[in-house]
Amino acid sequence: MRDILLRCAKAAAEAVSTLDDPAAQVGTGYSGSPTSRLDKAAEDAILRTVEELDLAVNVLTEERGLIDRGHEDLLVADPIDGTVNALRGLGNWTVSLAVGRGDLSGIRSGLVYEPRSGDVYHAEAGGGAFLNGDRLRTRTLASGSTVYLVELGQSAHPDAYRVAAAARRTRALGSAALELCFVARGAANLYYSHMRPESRLRIVDIAAGVLLVREAGGLVTDLEKKPLELPLSTAARTNLIAAGDEAVLETLP
Repeated sequence: MRDILLRCAKAAAEAVSTLDDPAAQVGTGYSGSPTSRLDKAAEDAILRTVEELDLAVNVLTEERGLIDRGHEDLLVADPIDGTVNALRGLGNWTVSLAVGRGDLSGIRSGLVYEPRSGDVYHAEAGGGAFLNGDRLRTRTLASGSTVYLVELGQSAHPDAYRVAAAARRTRALGSAALELCFVARGAANLYYSHMRPESRLRIVDIAAGVLLVREAGGLVTDLEKKPLELPLSTAARTNLIAAGDEAVLETLP
């Protein structure tokens, strides 16, 4: 499955590499938010690849929502995770893809591709998490000073700022998929997202990254520190905490 997902991800990255006016609004997504030319080109490329490969999957995408192709497995696709970063030349954007059924615990394979670096993060349920073929392990609290990734800004709950202040260093990257990958690889101890309802994370943002963190030995929970579960549906939104180990969770204010 890794090679199939990577082919889809690279098709999306290639499709947006030479776009004219990528920020132009070309429609409206299923959630009512504007669709940029960048988002549409990447999504179209993934859907074309699914058809070319005749993959036995339905597809859940950021822009179109659920595409029922008559199958049981679901491809959960965020063609551009970090759209603002990509449009403004900030880097830190990815293509995030996952395959499974039902809910987060039913995700069997996940891949996050970062075109700028060429990095490929991949995990299989029960088979571990990997970066470019090397096994990933999360960072324990005992490993040294803390780096937290925290969603900030106007839509963030005040608790997010208290969490940010609890770390030795804090960063905000603007791509949930990449931030989850950074927890999985041990670059950060924690990723914390506590947002207003309309700004909470969707399943397309996190399906692959949650599997990566868990397969690397970390935890992904809700704000009550209970294991995060979420249906694979267009309506699902969530806050979350991803941590390298239990001890990191216990440091939160």
